[in-house]
Amino acid sequence: MLLAAAMEVVDTHGAGAFSMRALGAFLDVDPTAMYRHFATKNALLDALTDTVIRGVEELPETDDPRRDIRENFRQLRRSLLAHPTLAPLVLRRPPGVGAYWERADHAVAQLHRAGMDPADAANVYQTLLFYTLGHTLSEARQLARAVEREGAGARGGPVAAVRPPAEHHPDLSDAAPHLREENEAQFLAGLDLILRDLPR
Repeated sequence: MLLAAAMEVVDTHGAGAFSMRALGAFLDVDPTAMYRHFATKNALLDALTDTVIRGVEELPETDDPRRDIRENFRQLRRSLLAHPTLAPLVLRRPPGVGAYWERADHAVAQLHRAGMDPADAANVYQTLLFYTLGHTLSEARQLARAVEREGAGARGGPVAAVRPPAEHHPDLSDAAPHLREENEAQFLAGLDLILRDLPR
């Protein structure tokens, strides 16, 4: 109940406005009562971070490691975007929560199953992680601004596709019809490019 309430406060007002006092006001209890459950505000934020990284979906385990690792990072993106005002804080906090290691271990295990040695698996995992976090943070900022304007539950619109003048940028103009306006489609296209050369 306490974590769910804290998540609602962060989702509504943003991580920057979160405090034990704000949580106490939301629950209509003395803020000092929070410290019986979490020693510090940072400990509570760590628990929220763990909740977001874990998400609500089970990590996939099928006979297709490429599909499983793709779904792992797709899940991470969805979970971060479900809490866009918290996403930047999640990305800034150092890894150290249980869910982070569980998700990382799953990803590296799939790369091993696909035939990669530990060094290549580590490099591909980090590439996938940094791609996912960078792409998601860009989206989360847009959604967080929408939340500030419209309140919790607001969703940002798609990113407008580039339409450069062909006479000045012919190569980009040729590629423009293939630039995706829908965020998830663009994210998955990039993810598939990274995974394209994964050993089969």
